[in-house]
Amino acid sequence: MHIKLKLATVCVSILTALPAVADTAEDKAEILEIWSTYSAARVVGDAEIWLNLWDTEGIRFAPGVPATSYDKFSQTIPTVFAESQPPSMSIAADEVEIMGDWAFSSGSFKVGDKVDGKFLTIFRRQSDGSWRIYRDAFNLNTE
Repeated sequence: MHIKLKLATVCVSILTALPAVADTAEDKAEILEIWSTYSAARVVGDAEIWLNLWDTEGIRFAPGVPATSYDKFSQTIPTVFAESQPPSMSIAADEVEIMGDWAFSSGSFKVGDKVDGKFLTIFRRQSDGSWRIYRDAFNLNTE
């Protein structure tokens, strides 16, 4: 009987330490929803919604320019969004991996009919449990 109790205690300890599969699925779904919101906000020119997807310590790594902190790009994005909205934008996340309070996603994107590229993005879980974009690197496909 004593061995069964020890075995049960070990099993409970192991199961408690394992990440919940449902939580990982929920986390992945939340990150995929971020990409959907990101695209929709860009197309309608809603800078406030788009900026809310970012961690305030976020950094963008856009092609051809130096890395830009949230503090800097949050000042210019409202003007950029107000001046032009693409006719469409789609993001295809080929990969979403969760590692505790960190996650990454990679895939491709298309803006209108002329711009397509690829991305690698790191997300950080916030104190309220939500995910925000922490680092975003992307480049364009050229022919």
